[in-house]
Amino acid sequence: MKKSEKKEQIEKMIADFFKMTEPAALTEMRNKIYKEILKLPMSLSDKNTLENEMYLWNYNCDAYIKNIKSNAFKTVVTSYFKAMLKKINISLLGN
Repeated sequence: MKKSEKKEQIEKMIADFFKMTEPAALTEMRNKIYKEILKLPMSLSDKNTLENEMYLWNYNCDAYIKNIKSNAFKTVVTSYFKAMLKKINISLLGN
C-alpha cells in the first residue's frame, strides 16, 4: 500500500470513528487508528514525537468516548486528529 493510500485509510478510519456511537466500537477504532499510525514509514524521531503526542490524544479520546454527546470533547479530539494528520503528512513527504 502506498503512503498516500495509507494516509487515506487513516482519514477514513477517523471519519468512521466520529460516526460511531457505541463506546466499545469507539475504543476499538481508536486503538486501530493508533496502531495504523505507528505502522507508517516515518523517521524514528517523527514517530517518537507523534507517539508522545498520541498519549494526550488517547486521553481526550477516552473522555469523548465517555461523553460522545459533548461537542467540546468532539472538538478537542477533532483538533488532535487534524494535528496528527498534519504531522503525518509532513513526515511522509520527508520519507
